[in-house]
Amino acid sequence: MTDDDTLRFRPRARLLQLLGDQLIGSPRLAIFELVKNAYDADATRADITMSHLDTSDAAIEVVDDGDGMSEDTLRNIWLVPGHDHKAKDRAKGKRTPRGRLPLGEKGVGRFAVHKLGRAVEVVTRQADGPELVLKIDWEEIASSEFLDEARVEITARSPETFAGKKGTSVTVTGLRGEPWTRGEVRRLFRQITSISSPFADRSDAFAATLSLPQQEKWLADVPDTETLLESAPWRFTFSLKDNQFSWRFEFRGFKGIALSPRIVEGSEYGVLLDPKDLPELDQSALNAEKKAPRAVRSSQLYQEGIGPIEGTLMVFDRDKDVIEKIGHSASLQEFLNESGGIRVYRDGIRVYNYGEPGDDWLGLDIRRVNSPTKRISNNIVVGAVDLSLEQSKRLEEKTNREGFVEGTALGRLRALIRGAIAVFESERNKDKQNLRKLLAKKRDSLSGGIEKPLQQIKTLAKKNNLSNEVDPLIDKAQKAYDDMREIMLRAGISSMSLVIVYHEIDHGVRLLHTALRGGADAERAVQQARDLVAVLDSFGDLLRKGEASDHDIRDLAERAAELNSVRLSNHDIELEVRADRSLNATLAPSRFPLGLVLGAVTNLIDNSVYWLSSRWPENQDEPKRRLLIAVDTESYGGPALIIADNGPGFADGLEDATEPFFTRRPDGIGVGLYYVNLIMHTIGGSLRMVDTDLVPLGPDYDGAALALVFPRG
Repeated sequence: MTDDDTLRFRPRARLLQLLGDQLIGSPRLAIFELVKNAYDADATRADITMSHLDTSDAAIEVVDDGDGMSEDTLRNIWLVPGHDHKAKDRAKGKRTPRGRLPLGEKGVGRFAVHKLGRAVEVVTRQADGPELVLKIDWEEIASSEFLDEARVEITARSPETFAGKKGTSVTVTGLRGEPWTRGEVRRLFRQITSISSPFADRSDAFAATLSLPQQEKWLADVPDTETLLESAPWRFTFSLKDNQFSWRFEFRGFKGIALSPRIVEGSEYGVLLDPKDLPELDQSALNAEKKAPRAVRSSQLYQEGIGPIEGTLMVFDRDKDVIEKIGHSASLQEFLNESGGIRVYRDGIRVYNYGEPGDDWLGLDIRRVNSPTKRISNNIVVGAVDLSLEQSKRLEEKTNREGFVEGTALGRLRALIRGAIAVFESERNKDKQNLRKLLAKKRDSLSGGIEKPLQQIKTLAKKNNLSNEVDPLIDKAQKAYDDMREIMLRAGISSMSLVIVYHEIDHGVRLLHTALRGGADAERAVQQARDLVAVLDSFGDLLRKGEASDHDIRDLAERAAELNSVRLSNHDIELEVRADRSLNATLAPSRFPLGLVLGAVTNLIDNSVYWLSSRWPENQDEPKRRLLIAVDTESYGGPALIIADNGPGFADGLEDATEPFFTRRPDGIGVGLYYVNLIMHTIGGSLRMVDTDLVPLGPDYDGAALALVFPRG
């Protein structure tokens, strides 16, 4: 075969149109790409000017004070689609004089200008060099058949735009698409002004500005971000480096409300995680051990390819009475609607679309299905997660500039951040409960519902062309859930089994949401929707009440030990039962429904299993986990059953721990101790925290200890 017969790829000229049009999701993202180029050029600022937006002369100009480009750079890099020089520089750790690693790596971001308009003019100048001008008419290029036939000219001139300075100017005219509106411009303003993390300390300052000479009023009343953030009642910061988890919780209080500010700090090795939050690879490894459910604490493995994580959350309360106390409520509501969510930054520069309206990348709204009063949602938090660009190599950005590629690293990042958020939520719930009491707000433990998460699932189903199959099932799930709430409200809630319902709803909704977000096949997604409906349909069987009768507390202790013996053995937990039968003459029977109380005891044992696994990780050479079930007839003026362990113990008082939806477990709903307490009061008894100085249990049980105190028969 001769050279003339060799086949070669010849890209069509319209390829550049496709790169700009198809890879960039919106004009706002296209402008952000130009701002990122300014950052990579080591600029300190990028100034965007949008002029004459209501005329045919509309133009967008982005000017930076970066290093500028040489003619060689323009010819051999800027005009070469897919050039990988930035990716190579990043891999080598090559930094700019300001210490920056390049953000770009695909070599196609500069073609975002095609998304904006039909013509572009690039003016650039390096220090002490000539000013270079590059003009591109996209329609003229598209008229050429092949890309190598499209002609682009570069001219040199004496400095005009950058006289006495360096930098680059990109001007786009002949704007495409829908006309820019006030709302879209205001969203762009928030987007580009948030390019730098508002919380991270930067060694190299970089900022972006936006001006509209003919429409200045469009931005005149944009709320001041810094002022609004400082009005947040709660601030939470955390860091996870080499698996050392440190955090600081701050409640700042409200003007006119008698709640004292408080600060709580903590530090521990690893963060507690919800096993369901982990990616499939890690869940499979956990399931292989056949000891789930149990506490899962993060390890250094989970940070490989992610690096250190730092985060800041500013959290608000959108209750009408509360937000009026904060002030500027109208501005704050608009700000939270547009800016609510948790953003991601690498080296202090934002990664889109995380934190944009409608992007629930952490599943915060989905998490609220079961615990609406416990969990935070996107529209009450403005937060930032800061990563190291150099150390987060396994987090690869999508070519379309809409987040990271789905994979194990991203799944672990989500799990780690959710674990940190769970710590904040536990502390915040104490303040919320006190706040509601002061404002005389009646708690509705069944409020919230699943309307919003199910609507998000419908949106994802439509995106995946599954609306015909999924929407009817979602409608059925909504009706079943509404029916369940109605029956519970009418009949009253008296069964510990209700906890199972909540867990299963949470699991079902989350599985379906994750499957659709990841582009699951139709059959799998539809089956998961059917499973969710089945869970909701079967709730009625779990609302049975038991009849009260006389029982010996020692029988209860032995029955609970028997029911849980296999499970405790599987978790290497040494069980001790103290139920002396010589007490026959002095121990009077108590009257209670056995099944209901047995469920309460099992719930306490379940808590112990979790927290024992937290303090003493699995697969140790010498098991150290211990659990005690003891009958006490002297300490409380009546028969009592004590459940004690050698876990980490209680971090909160019993009043907080028994509040509905209060929990420190990342996977917990927070109704367990609430219902145990409710059951004991219902039968005329009580739930108490054991003072081990007054009720000695022995040195082996230095963790949590609770007493179920029964009435005499």
